[in-house]
Amino acid sequence: MHSGSLFCHFKSKDALLYEVMQEGMRSALARQTIVLLAEHDAATTLRQLIRSHFDTLLGPSSDFMHAVLYESRSLNTRQHNVIAKLQGDYEATWTPVLQELASTGCLHGEVSLARHLIFGLLNGSALWFNPKKGISIDALTDAVVALCIQAPPAIRT
Repeated sequence: MHSGSLFCHFKSKDALLYEVMQEGMRSALARQTIVLLAEHDAATTLRQLIRSHFDTLLGPSSDFMHAVLYESRSLNTRQHNVIAKLQGDYEATWTPVLQELASTGCLHGEVSLARHLIFGLLNGSALWFNPKKGISIDALTDAVVALCIQAPPAIRT
């Protein structure tokens, strides 16, 4: 590939950035849909969603997520709105799982706030996580699950 050859396909760096973000978010939505189509209890589904998000955020094809999280200000209004909608769709699919956990007493607090806090926690790991420092993505997933959900309250007889 020669210097500048990408611009035969894209009008600008911003157009390339937008395409990378859009394709990455669509891919993340597709992977997440696979998790949601499996029939598991809500706690298992949440664990799988968290693990899938970490794969999206920290895995080998994660560069687009850094762009989505930290470079979306570079997009024009139309592009920003498209990416924001994809992000909103991605995050909204977690709501029924969190509602089910809340209804069983495994998740405390308001579901919408919990979802925002969980994504803040997950996305913040992109700033510090380094698999070479001794923690695996599975261990990270387990730690987040332990922070987010609790055993349901005991049934009184």
